[in-house]
Amino acid sequence: MKQPSSKSVRTVIRTLLSAALLAVLVAPPAQAARLYKWTDENGKVHYGDKIPPEYAKQERKVLNEQGVAVKTLDAAKTPEQLAEEARLAEQRREQERIEAEKAAHDRMLLATFTSEDDMVMTRDGKIAAIDGILRVTRGRIDNVEETIAELTREAAELERAGKPVPDRLHEQIQTARAQSQRYHDYITAKRQEQEGIRQQFEADIRRFRELKAAQAAGPKQ
Repeated sequence: MKQPSSKSVRTVIRTLLSAALLAVLVAPPAQAARLYKWTDENGKVHYGDKIPPEYAKQERKVLNEQGVAVKTLDAAKTPEQLAEEARLAEQRREQERIEAEKAAHDRMLLATFTSEDDMVMTRDGKIAAIDGILRVTRGRIDNVEETIAELTREAAELERAGKPVPDRLHEQIQTARAQSQRYHDYITAKRQEQEGIRQQFEADIRRFRELKAAQAAGPKQ
């Protein structure tokens, strides 16, 4: 059997050494143990690679190999702190919602109206439409009031004649009075609606004027 030459042996050895060296160079460094720093309830500072469970929720620091703090782990928040954070987050969301609605309303004003006169005409048209409804409702009230007066006279005549007033007549009077009250309540609500329209258009006209002035001024430099 032929023995390998000394040159071949040296080549194999060099190859193995190169592979071993390469493996050492590319191998990831060993994970250094993490060192912590914390303070107990008496104010005494402690160091260690593990934090006792009773101190795991308070503020603690992570140190590097030189003992320098490289990271601070915040203490666990109290229920009060969590509640306050939730309140502030809800407040931000509400503010964002209001801003989004305001922006959408601005776009609607500019897309719907071409001038302030156009807005005034639209406002007056809405108010006039409600005025028409009110006239019809007042006419119905007059009719119901006449019915109440007739039914009341009929009941009074029976009483003067010494006769009992039928339950049916009492019910008709009560029903008519309830209907009259509903009509009056409806008129009150419609008048409030008219006032709301006036106030809303007053605010919208002011805002429309501001938006048109901003458009005329052009984008800010």
